[in-house]
Amino acid sequence: MFYGPMRGFEADETLARYMAIAVLAGLDTVLGGVRAWWADQFDDAVFVSGFFVNSLLAAGLVAMGERLGLETGLGDQRISVMMIAAVVVFSTRIFNNLAALRRMVIDRWRAQRTVQKPLSQSTLDAGKDDSPTGETALGTPSRAA
Repeated sequence: MFYGPMRGFEADETLARYMAIAVLAGLDTVLGGVRAWWADQFDDAVFVSGFFVNSLLAAGLVAMGERLGLETGLGDQRISVMMIAAVVVFSTRIFNNLAALRRMVIDRWRAQRTVQKPLSQSTLDAGKDDSPTGETALGTPSRAA
């Protein structure tokens, strides 16, 4: 992370591959931390260690794949199979975390909406049988009639 600013934000292809995977791993950790925070299960030690361990593990898997020659593609367009695997795994985790966060936001929004929405008097009166014809306020026959 500190390597880029020292070189003027120019990086060679090898560093760019590792940084791309590290950024995905970091984004996964950040979204997982937000999810844990909203669920009141956040632990800063787990968050910090997860951020660095996930980033290093992802970069290590890419390096291992390149060392073992697990690459696909032709010529200069070759890419590590382990990088593809890491992208798939972290992308899946990111989408799962986003889906969980979306559900949490919707649930909280619905809970606030039902708490803030008071019952109006006309809603309360709608079910009463006050008319002499046996009809409710909505004009439908009451069950007693």
